[in-house]
Amino acid sequence: KSIDCKGSIDDVLNEVFKGSNISYVIKGNEVILKVEKTESTQQKKAKIIGIVTDSKTGEPIIGATVQLLGTTTGVITDVDGKFELAAFPKNEIQISYIGYVTKKIKVGSQKVMSITLAEDAQQLDEVVVTAFGTGQKKETITGSIQSVRPSDLLVPSANLSSSFAGRLSGVIAYQRSGEPGQNSADFFIRGVATMNGATSPLIILDGVEVSKADLNSLDPEVIESFSVLKDATASAMYGTRGANGVLIVKTKSGSDLDRPIIGVRLEGYVNTPTKKPEIVDGPTYMRLYNEAVTNQGTGAVLYSDEKIKGTIHNLNPYIYPNVDWYKEVFKDATFNQKANFNVRGGTSKITYFMNVNMNHETGMLKDRSSDFFSYKNNIDYMKYAFQNNVDFHLSKSSTISLHLNVQLNDMHGPLTTKDGNGVGDIMGTNPVDFPVMFPQGSDTWYHWGGILAGNYQPLNPVALSSAGYKDTFESTVVANVNWDQKLDFITKGLSFRALVSFKNWSYNQKFRLQGYNSYQLSDYKQNEDGSYDFTNTPIGEPSNHTMDAFFGTNGDRRFYIQGYLNYERSFGSHNVSGMLLYNQDDYNTNVNSSLIASLPKRKMGVAARLSYDYDHRYMLEVNAGYNGSESFAKGHRWGLFPSISLGWNISEEKFWKPIKPVISNFKVRGSYGLVGNDQI
Repeated sequence: KSIDCKGSIDDVLNEVFKGSNISYVIKGNEVILKVEKTESTQQKKAKIIGIVTDSKTGEPIIGATVQLLGTTTGVITDVDGKFELAAFPKNEIQISYIGYVTKKIKVGSQKVMSITLAEDAQQLDEVVVTAFGTGQKKETITGSIQSVRPSDLLVPSANLSSSFAGRLSGVIAYQRSGEPGQNSADFFIRGVATMNGATSPLIILDGVEVSKADLNSLDPEVIESFSVLKDATASAMYGTRGANGVLIVKTKSGSDLDRPIIGVRLEGYVNTPTKKPEIVDGPTYMRLYNEAVTNQGTGAVLYSDEKIKGTIHNLNPYIYPNVDWYKEVFKDATFNQKANFNVRGGTSKITYFMNVNMNHETGMLKDRSSDFFSYKNNIDYMKYAFQNNVDFHLSKSSTISLHLNVQLNDMHGPLTTKDGNGVGDIMGTNPVDFPVMFPQGSDTWYHWGGILAGNYQPLNPVALSSAGYKDTFESTVVANVNWDQKLDFITKGLSFRALVSFKNWSYNQKFRLQGYNSYQLSDYKQNEDGSYDFTNTPIGEPSNHTMDAFFGTNGDRRFYIQGYLNYERSFGSHNVSGMLLYNQDDYNTNVNSSLIASLPKRKMGVAARLSYDYDHRYMLEVNAGYNGSESFAKGHRWGLFPSISLGWNISEEKFWKPIKPVISNFKVRGSYGLVGNDQI
């Protein structure tokens, strides 16, 4: 401490220790210092346990930041909204989360805290992720963009897209199947805008185009921001891929808090069919059949009274079968599991976020391996996902980031699935024509039940679902390197960002199958003791079927580069921003089945955006994408996709002040633009 040394020793020491907890005594040539205990040293730190919830719904808020004010000490709430923190009674903690009003609380003598956060209806300074990962304040956006909190996507489902329905306005989502591997939802933003080819929205993950399967492999724990771009103003910069809207997902980055934050989530959930077909029993089926063909007068052979009575009394399961094919093939429920582990931390120089996710799904088929074959025929699906984001802060103005996303999918299942129309086979097989299987004879193969009616032989659903299996393995690797550089030394508000990305997808499928021999009842007689003797004969020439195999492979790779200049500056009440971007995409297939298929598919484009607002009241935005695609003939490969939008924030006008306590934000906006599709 620099002081003026003029004056007595007392004057100097008083100046040095003024305002501190140090006193002194002068004895001769010695100065004896005494440190007095303060309130903070007299009191010990205590562990605070708390839970943070939504004030309206009471639901836990996941990922809220709880920080000791004036320090770098802080934690993040877990999946149940809980946190633990060591603090002095005099400390004050701050609880914050995007979309909620920040709250400050004095610790005092509290050891257990129950904290509620209210949604912030006036948080218009929140930055919303827009085209190409840039951000704009919600207050000044003129395009139709919806920002979604990741916690809203936490549902007990194996796929992220299954949580879209009812949560995203303007997004239609529907699930066609519950079969593992086929149970993701199809979704559209404001309907389908293209006639063929690419009819789904463009999905951007950390600046790179990914597939719907890649999106579904993400766990909500990984997501930092999620935006839906709906109109032409929001998506015109994507040009030839903006016609059906855009989903932009950004994964989490590290944090320079004083210690790593570890998150663990384990889930178990039961899947049951939303609806099962109601199937009548054998006698009812035969009576209804007889009634139908009699009324129609088709002359078809009726089921005899003997067969109906024999089926009612269960006289013999081979002569009078009564099979519920649905129950023979399917179970009533499955139990599936999910696990997630992540670590977030770092220092002022390096921050990191690492996440591992595992998802185990099983199908509804009954396991008949102990009954018939050595292999299991039910679906057993394992999905693994890894996310590793590391940011190197070279200086206050320069950051280099590495984002690595790896997905591994390993599935075992039957040959007959949704795609093989297994449920259709069940609904097309009546319950009384043949049993599941006749007793095995002296040969070495099974005598599956069947009939031959003319040239038509109905399928045996149990035999079909047990006749083989398939193993599928696919892997996806997406690696991104980003460089963010502030260029304030040129002009304030100017920045540069470059991105280089490589993605590789590999797919391998193995099918193993074997035929089966069908038999039909040919003769029977009833003995005096009520028992039956019967014979069954093969349909066609029986043989000892051996297992056969065939294989399939697929895959592709994509190399993508992007760079843009971004400018954002305020001059009094005038706020301007702009962006100029260049990108290039090179797509190749890993399976070259023909000359045309082996050729790369390349796209190139430039895009620009200019926005202006006056005092956050009057807004103008102009966007344009100029894209070229090799899908078209020479001379027709480039297209211009412009858009313009205007906005008026009426709630910022003086005449609105009396109404503002009731309606805090009221904005009118309109837009016009062109978007396109080159995948036709």
